[in-house]
Amino acid sequence: MAFIELDTRHYPRHERVDAVQDTCAAITHLDIQVPARGRASAELDMRMRMRVLPGVSIGYAEGAAWCAQRSTRHIAHDGADNLALWLNPGNAPGCGWVAHQHGSEMPSTRSLGYLVQYGLPSDVHMHGARGRFLCLSFPQLPLSQLSDVDRALRQPLPDSLPLRLLIRQAQELLHRGPGGTNLSDAQRLSLSRQLQDLALLALGSKPDARAAARAGGLRQARLDAIKADLRVNAGRGDLSLEQIAARHRISPQYVRALFAHEHGSFSDYLLEQRLQRALARLRNPHYAHCSVDAIAYDAGFNNPSWFYRAFKRRFAMTPSDARQRARQAAT
Repeated sequence: MAFIELDTRHYPRHERVDAVQDTCAAITHLDIQVPARGRASAELDMRMRMRVLPGVSIGYAEGAAWCAQRSTRHIAHDGADNLALWLNPGNAPGCGWVAHQHGSEMPSTRSLGYLVQYGLPSDVHMHGARGRFLCLSFPQLPLSQLSDVDRALRQPLPDSLPLRLLIRQAQELLHRGPGGTNLSDAQRLSLSRQLQDLALLALGSKPDARAAARAGGLRQARLDAIKADLRVNAGRGDLSLEQIAARHRISPQYVRALFAHEHGSFSDYLLEQRLQRALARLRNPHYAHCSVDAIAYDAGFNNPSWFYRAFKRRFAMTPSDARQRARQAAT
C-alpha cells in the first residue's frame, strides 16, 4: 500500500513550487498553479498525502491560494478515465474549494462531495487560509451497480451516513502515515472493497448492490467507527453500550450484532481497551506516583477488585507485578 507525502515547509521557499509541480505531474498528472495576486509563488504553502490501495487511490491536499488543473494534455498522456469522488473533509469558515468540470461549478460549501470523470478536463481552486480537499479515485468502480450515473454526475452528492463514513475511513488511512503500509494483501483488498462499497452506497447503487454493500462496507465501517470511539473513550467509567449506540444512531442490538459478526462482544472489546490502557500506565514511569487503584479508575474501572481479577486473568500477573517488571527492565 504505497504512501506518498509532501510538505512545502520542508523545502526552501524558492524550491516549493517546483517540488509540488514535479510531484503532481509525476503522480497525479495535474498542473499546480499559484495565483500571482496577493501571494508570491515562492511562498506556496501546501501539504499533500496519497495512499494507493488495490482499486482505489486516496489523495488529500490542504493549503492556501493554489489551483490544480487537469487538461486535455494530461488526459491524452495517461488515458485515465476513472470515476473520482471529490470530497469536503471539513473546512473552516471562509476556507474551502471550488471545482469545475464540463461547465458545472462545484463549491465545497454546497455538498460533502461530488462525482467527477477523470477523463474530462477539470480544475480545483483553493481559497481561504487553509482549504482542505480529499479525492478518492476508483479505476474499476462497477458502473452497472449504480442506479443513475448521469444523475450522480449532474448534482452534489446527498449527505448520508455512507458518505460520512467514507470520508472518515479515507482520512484514517491517510493519517496512519508510512506505518500504515504494513498490511497483508488480504487486508489491503478488504480495505479497498470497504471503500468501494461505501462509495456505491453514497452514489446510489441498485437494490441488489445496495444490499451487498450494506452487508460489507457499511457494516465494517460502522464497526470501525465504534471501535475508534471506544479506544478514545474507554477511560470513562460511565461509558455504556446504550450511549455508544445513541451516539452512532443505531440500536444497542445492532451494536451487539456488529461485534458478534467478528465472533466477539462489545463488553469484551471495551474491557480489552481498558486493560491495555491500565497496562500502559503501569509501565510508564510518568505514572509511578499513581497508585494502582488510581490507574484502574483512570482506565475506566469502577471496581478495583474486579480490575485486579480481570488484569491477572488477561496478563497472567498482578498490576504490581507489571509495574515491577517495567522498573527492572528500565534498569
